Amino acid sequence: MMNNASPQGDSALEPGPGTNGIWTFVFIDMLVFLMFFLIYVSERHRVTEVFVKSQHHLTPWVALLSTVALLTSSWCVAEAVQATRRLDVRAVTRWLGFSLLLGGVFVINKIVEYSGKIAAGISPATNSFFSFYFLITGIHFLHVCVGMIFIAHCRASASGETGRTQYLKKIENTGLFWHFVDILWLFIFPLLYLTELVQ
Repeated sequence: MMNNASPQGDSALEPGPGTNGIWTFVFIDMLVFLMFFLIYVSERHRVTEVFVKSQHHLTPWVALLSTVALLTSSWCVAEAVQATRRLDVRAVTRWLGFSLLLGGVFVINKIVEYSGKIAAGISPATNSFFSFYFLITGIHFLHVCVGMIFIAHCRASASGETGRTQYLKKIENTGLFWHFVDILWLFIFPLLYLTELVQ
């Protein structure tokens, strides 16, 4: 189904993509993660040797695969938003489906990674590095899961709601949240997995 018309009710839309609520949430969440990052860097300077040795237990290439999956998933959501504006329902469901699959790759990789650490006797109580590792990646993992729920909901409601103002805002909000999750990972990946390698 394809139509070149715009969703009705554009005059009621807030300027720019998404709503003020999602931008406020992203800003507050960003400040929370910034606090985590600053405390992490401070602790790393305090016990550098512990952090460097601990990072050897991580697998950067697995995290790189997760990064590629998340970046590509974010691009798929952006394509879905554009398809929504074109009122192309099939493209919306297709791109959101691809995004969910790639998000699933990230989730599976992270579960396997956590399982490996726990099997090796590594936990948040092991040392300060792994306390930060499990805290930061765990909160981010929850963000990914929530984002996938939002994406799945947008996909399920696409056929009945595409063309409505509320749906456009809903998928834009979902896209903004998902891009934020992606950007967070672009900070987490080098901070936790690559810092030791570039020293």
